[in-house]
Amino acid sequence: MPRYTFKVSNLEYRTVDALDLDDALERAGIEKDSSYELEESDDFSNKCLMSAIADEILFGS
Repeated sequence: MPRYTFKVSNLEYRTVDALDLDDALERAGIEKDSSYELEESDDFSNKCLMSAIADEILFGS
């Protein structure tokens, strides 16, 4: 399950495991109209993209 880290205020960070961004916001107790920053996302699609880029750099022609 992907892990999301949100910066809610200057000193408060919230990290949750959730299926998607909407679920992560709900689990972190953040409303959609609230001010927050997505600090880090450990999403599966991002891992696949980074793997493909690394393969192309290392083994591409």
